Order: sequence, then structure tokens, then C-alpha cells
Amino acid sequence: MTEADLDRAARFEAEARELHRRSRAAATLPASILPRFQALWKEEAAKLLRQRKR
Repeated sequence: MTEADLDRAARFEAEARELHRRSRAAATLPASILPRFQALWKEEAAKLLRQRKR
């Protein structure tokens, strides 16, 4: 795993936290769905980047 991969993983995790926050703050259920799925995708991408090390 390169330093760039670690940086990308950290950025994805930060973006996922922000997307989860936006999802919780959404006024309606439909408005909360897209940020939630985007956050889950970012979390999975970060996890896969970190697993490349192994």
C-alpha cells in the first residue's frame, strides 16, 4: 500500500462521515437515501484500499 492509498482512504472516510451527517440532517426520507448510499460506498472503498496492504 502506498502513501497515496492511505491518503485516499482517509479522504474517503472523511467524506463518508460528512455524507452520513447530511443523511441524518435531511428533512425527508428520500433526501436521506442518496447520501447514505454514497457514504456506504466511500466506506467500502476506504476499507478495500486499506486491505490492499495485506
